[in-house]
Amino acid sequence: MRAALVRAALTVLQRDGASALTVRNITAEAGCSTTGVYTYFGGKRGLVEAIFVEGFESFDRAVVPLLAKDDMLASGRAYRRWALANPTQYMVMFGRAVPDFTPTEAALQRAVQSFAALAETIERVAPGDDYAERAFHVFATLHGYVMLELSGMGAPTEEESSVLYERALHALGSAS
Repeated sequence: MRAALVRAALTVLQRDGASALTVRNITAEAGCSTTGVYTYFGGKRGLVEAIFVEGFESFDRAVVPLLAKDDMLASGRAYRRWALANPTQYMVMFGRAVPDFTPTEAALQRAVQSFAALAETIERVAPGDDYAERAFHVFATLHGYVMLELSGMGAPTEEESSVLYERALHALGSAS
């Protein structure tokens, strides 16, 4: 039921937008009573936080094993693949898809873990005192490309977006 409620919330958010993300709409989509949201999440805010945190956990399952192998190109590609496969969750994590949601400190710390994996890899691959700054640059660049693509403001086709993204990955690699 917990997973069904998360899926239902993502469906409502993607299909109808943040203004429609109500406990009533979520539970109607999930086919259960409103008590499910309160039982499992303590309310809508807790459900959105679960989407946020579980998004980082899923994201890390796709990206961190490649970072652990110091494969920056493959991890960068995995970043984009995950974002394109999970656009609504990505927007909850990075795009303020639910404007009235503010993650708790614990949720933000979970997000920081994802960034830390990137920073640690950059420190290993290309040591230097500015590794955290370089990690931020890599993240901001990849995030920018993905956000443009998800918002429909990137290249005209998926193929062209892919080519541009690949060029960015290689440029970032040569700048390390």
